[in-house]
Amino acid sequence: MNIKELLLSQIEKVVIGLRYDFLYEDDYGQLLCQVIKRDSAGSIESTPLSFQIEIDEEKGTGRLIYYQAEGEIARQSFNIEKPATVVEILTFITGAVEAFPTS
Repeated sequence: MNIKELLLSQIEKVVIGLRYDFLYEDDYGQLLCQVIKRDSAGSIESTPLSFQIEIDEEKGTGRLIYYQAEGEIARQSFNIEKPATVVEILTFITGAVEAFPTS
């Protein structure tokens, strides 16, 4: 499993656990991701968090740039050899999604 697959699978587990959907698009080496809430008909109701992930597979490092409707809200770097940096990403995503107003 490469770093991209590992990171995406862990983010998806967290997001689904919060009862949201997780979408991503791998476009020219950058991952564009969205956490979305759907209404009862399955349409997108809101997007509490969007982010871009840049990964250097060889070095095992990368960064995330987070966005909400008002623009960029934070940046985080990670190093796969330092598990705490990945935990910090998952913790940030959880906090940002939980803090999003639901109506």
